[in-house]
Amino acid sequence: MELISGRTIERLCLYRRLLKIKLSEGTEFFYSHDLAEMAHVTSVQVRRDLMYIGYSGNNRKGYETKGVLSSITEIIDTEDGFKICLVGLGNLGKALIKFFSDKSDKLKITALFDVDPAVVGKKYNGILCHHSDELESVIRKEGIQIGIISSSGKSAKEIADIMVRSGINSVINYTSTPLNLPENTYLEEIDMTSSLERASYFAKRLSEKKYGGKTKKKLLIVDDDRDITAAYRAVFAKMGYVVISSLTAEEGLKTAEKEKPDIILLDIMMEQPDSGFLFLSELREKKLDIPVILSSSIAKATASIMDITQLNIKSILQKPVDIDDLVRTVEKYTR
Repeated sequence: MELISGRTIERLCLYRRLLKIKLSEGTEFFYSHDLAEMAHVTSVQVRRDLMYIGYSGNNRKGYETKGVLSSITEIIDTEDGFKICLVGLGNLGKALIKFFSDKSDKLKITALFDVDPAVVGKKYNGILCHHSDELESVIRKEGIQIGIISSSGKSAKEIADIMVRSGINSVINYTSTPLNLPENTYLEEIDMTSSLERASYFAKRLSEKKYGGKTKKKLLIVDDDRDITAAYRAVFAKMGYVVISSLTAEEGLKTAEKEKPDIILLDIMMEQPDSGFLFLSELREKKLDIPVILSSSIAKATASIMDITQLNIKSILQKPVDIDDLVRTVEKYTR
């Protein structure tokens, strides 16, 4: 199988965690919209991801929970598992050791490293802490393939270089120092400071909306796919948007005139193959100057044959739409 993208693998890992919970509750079968709601993605995205790994559902029963779990596990896990090393035994490093100690029988932290004499030579959760000078020799000796960096940012680059030179091909960086590794090495950068800053931003925005500091933005979804509409509604409602929707272009036009939304998320093919274009033309005739994001399975073809600026189209997104891209685009034009 060809290399799967990082975002797809991230979703598959999430699906596995959610489905393990459902299986423990006795759920033998599920539908794509059930999993989509739990994972905050569209049902189209779920079906696409599961089809990509070679699993198709049953129209009557949906997807078999055990079967999907087995397929995802076959893609993600290896028979023998992988050994992991962790460099940096500060508070974060120790917390990571405890967190990962019972998370997977296929992924095990087997070696720890630090320069502090107070921790070198001691065991944490049964794992020996070596001096960082031994990093390369221990990695090679034990055949470690995944490295975690939780040390100070100053040493992150040097540590990563040693890891790669020693044979490690996947690195998780918990420091705030950005790394530049070879193309044949996978890098996962987890910047908790940025995560907190993003959380602070959204806490501020949502508080303003909740307590009347600013008016909530209004989003109109014009799409005949009920599953997609429900998924988009769930995402943007949680972000504080007032979400309204219409299943036809005709109904959507009436809603746009009445509600005067701040932005419209529009499908092209609805009751007619060109319903979206007719909607846009009538929107212009009625002088409703509302920014529009086209979300369609024929988006790429549309972008190549029309001047989107003529109809106040701000962006064209190809279905199935990546939710993160959609959120960024909507936020960009509703600030």
